[in-house]
Amino acid sequence: MLKRFVIFIFIVGLVYLNYTTPKIEDHKAFLLSQLEQSYPVPEEMQERIWKEVDYSNFLVCSFMKTSVGSTMVSYGLLRQVRLVDTEWTDKVKTRLQQQAERY
Repeated sequence: MLKRFVIFIFIVGLVYLNYTTPKIEDHKAFLLSQLEQSYPVPEEMQERIWKEVDYSNFLVCSFMKTSVGSTMVSYGLLRQVRLVDTEWTDKVKTRLQQQAERY
């Protein structure tokens, strides 16, 4: 009886973690808010940024990583998204600055 109860609790925990895993929209909104702290990000620049990153969803957590080097940019767990690679955001911000100076 105890064995079945433990298995049931384990399955319920996995289902809850899967239910609360942040989706790709959550990661995009979080990263966009981090990028827009200094400059507004134009729509065409957003499209280029999202082409450079990939979304990976595991059973209990999710990640955004760069397409080229596969370095993790952000991770999500329990409806919370956290930034991992601040260098990536700095690179994108400098590109935004350079683009703003050109116009």
